[in-house]
Parts: sequence; C-alpha cells; structure tokens
Amino acid sequence: MTETAHMTVEGMSCNGCSGKLQRALEAVNGVTGVDIVLDGGKVTVSYDPAHVSPAAFRGVVEDTGFDVVS
Repeated sequence: MTETAHMTVEGMSCNGCSGKLQRALEAVNGVTGVDIVLDGGKVTVSYDPAHVSPAAFRGVVEDTGFDVVS
C-alpha cells in the first residue's frame, strides 16, 4: 500500500537544489517516488507507511539544507 505526503519547501532556487533534495528523499527506505515542482517549492513523496512515516521526510529536508513551511 502506498500513501502520499505533500510539503512546501523553502530554499530551493535551482534544479541543482531540487535534484539534491530528490536524491536525498529517494534514498529513504520505503520511499517509492518523489516529485518536486521548483516553482512554489511543492514536494510530493509517495511512500510505504509500513517502512517510513512522513515525519522522517521533514528531517531529511532539513538535513539537506532546506526548510519545510507546510
């Protein structure tokens, strides 16, 4: 079963930034897909709730150097 989490992230200013965040999120065990829209900082993460919770994504975003605003 796959679920989806949505976040708004600040601090991404280029495709390099969004690519860095995408790679970091995709490396999380249980993440099955990541979609990032640079304009507006919209991040969508598909994940298996048996392996990871959305709370873990906030830490990954912050550890990568960005801020979750919602």
